[in-house]
Amino acid sequence: MTTEQDILLTRIQNWYQTNCNDDWEHSYGFTIETIDNPGWTIKIDLSETPLENLQFERNIDNGRFNWMFIKTKDKTFEAACDPTKLSEVLRIFLDEIIPNYSDNDFHYQVYIPLTGAPTNVWRLANAKMLTEEVLEIVNFPELKYEDIKAKSIDDITFNKEDIFNYKTTYSVGDKIKTELSEMFDGVTLIAKEE
Repeated sequence: MTTEQDILLTRIQNWYQTNCNDDWEHSYGFTIETIDNPGWTIKIDLSETPLENLQFERNIDNGRFNWMFIKTKDKTFEAACDPTKLSEVLRIFLDEIIPNYSDNDFHYQVYIPLTGAPTNVWRLANAKMLTEEVLEIVNFPELKYEDIKAKSIDDITFNKEDIFNYKTTYSVGDKIKTELSEMFDGVTLIAKEE
């Protein structure tokens, strides 16, 4: 049986995974720690995400076991809360901040599968974040041979000109879920085929 906490953990994992691009995760991430009030602290790096310019603050102070302080500072979401509010802070981040404050001009590079190729290959698309799990395709850059991705270099078994014969079933405006995939040249965010 899936609990609300399981769902929240899956959702925050999805947000983290979406931002991992074989570079971001080496400098940024998030932490959840306990404090001796008692309570929790949460820090989420927003640099190089659609929330990096977020200005947000919310405070609740109704006694020792009913408090929460949230603010953004230096491209970081910072929260501290009583022992019962960890889920609420994560819900605010996932349900309120991401859908309402994400910069629509910030685009993720997502690779979309091509059909018609002799092996599995992907092409580049740009997408904006709608939720921690769902992105919307905003454009397809010009198709270039050097931008094609494959799991193995051995999967690129076609001529340069052949890529223009391959098609994608995705269009601008499509909403997609993504996952990280190991490609021959590193970790890549790809459209999850359902």
